[in-house]
Amino acid sequence: MLAGLKAISNGAASSAKLHLNFWNGWTGPDGVAMLDVIREFNRENPDIEVSMQRMDWDTYYNKLMVSAMSHRGPEVFVIHASSLPRMVRAGFVADVSDLYGSKFGINKSDFEPKVLAPVQYGSKTVGLPLDVHPQGLYCDVDLFKKAGLTNPDGTIRPPRTGEEFIRDIKATQEIAANGDHDVWGFCWTMWRFNFMSLAPQFNGRYFDQNGNPDLANPGNVAALSFMGDLMNRQKLIPTPESSTGWTGFRQKKVAMVLEGVYMVGDLKTLDDFHPAAASVPQIGPNPGTLADSHCLCLRADLTGKEREAAERFVAFLSQHSIAWAKAGQVPARISIRSSPEFEALPIQYAFSKEVPFVSFPPKTPLLFEMTQEIDLAVEKVLRGRATAKEALDVANQNFTQVVLRDRQENAR
Repeated sequence: MLAGLKAISNGAASSAKLHLNFWNGWTGPDGVAMLDVIREFNRENPDIEVSMQRMDWDTYYNKLMVSAMSHRGPEVFVIHASSLPRMVRAGFVADVSDLYGSKFGINKSDFEPKVLAPVQYGSKTVGLPLDVHPQGLYCDVDLFKKAGLTNPDGTIRPPRTGEEFIRDIKATQEIAANGDHDVWGFCWTMWRFNFMSLAPQFNGRYFDQNGNPDLANPGNVAALSFMGDLMNRQKLIPTPESSTGWTGFRQKKVAMVLEGVYMVGDLKTLDDFHPAAASVPQIGPNPGTLADSHCLCLRADLTGKEREAAERFVAFLSQHSIAWAKAGQVPARISIRSSPEFEALPIQYAFSKEVPFVSFPPKTPLLFEMTQEIDLAVEKVLRGRATAKEALDVANQNFTQVVLRDRQENAR
């Protein structure tokens, strides 16, 4: 359902202002935090008034695409880095290369190359990354302390390696044997994201060097095999039927989960809950995890005063992304992540340590079709209906047909 949030402004009469529409999918506390930033922008820029509309991500991209096709889309909008290829192919997204440089004080050197890579299309830069949101490890401090998983100074000791990860699952599991019968050491949350967080650690990939689907490569098989083994052979985590996941973590029934930094806002709503965060334990040969970014984009046909106003607004959001970080994000800009104000945000700061090792989803307009196949493959393995190799072979066959059909339909 669409929820409009109009930013309040002072100064010149509304009729004298240049109006900008800003669309995004921030329907939770993050949207409230962004509204405060917009209000500040409107106060400091009395010639511009920005109105924000937010809607559920489930319907957001369809609405954005429909509005673009009818030439009535918002001037400024948010696109996940992973969703950019589809929008770029539709011709809706402007080249914003001029946002970078001395004009606004936003330099490309203030971003890791892997954070900028998703917005680079040849010589064009089609967005300004506002944040990086990696998947990481959340820990329940109270359960860790109860299990004795602490450092000499009393802080908890999250697992860093695969061996430590299994050890800590078992250690917190022993709490159940001492009377807390509902406690689990670890549980999978959103299965696809869990899988895509582990795949980079095993050198997994989704396409080969020729651009053909490669979902059943050895790295992906190893990552998915680990997930299935933890549940079905070692029986260290709840079965899918338990529906524990993130809900169990919030209820203090699960000591550890893998989830995104954006869940910080959800934990802030809980009383007497003490979370901590750390990098995803290194299960495979390499450190790594899945990440995405919210990218600030402009409508392709903006010109003149509209374009200039939109650029000023987007640059302002980037420059004030510490306020956005407090809602549960890691700023995309290195300089802001290095500030004392950001370091004072313990969970976000812990997640930021993963940025050098993150992997973004593949740059494909067929990401939705690909992840559908991954969802099915992961479910088969976790429910014990297929081996990782069998499930990913089927996924790769199905996705290959989608890719071949798309190539025929979009052949030039």
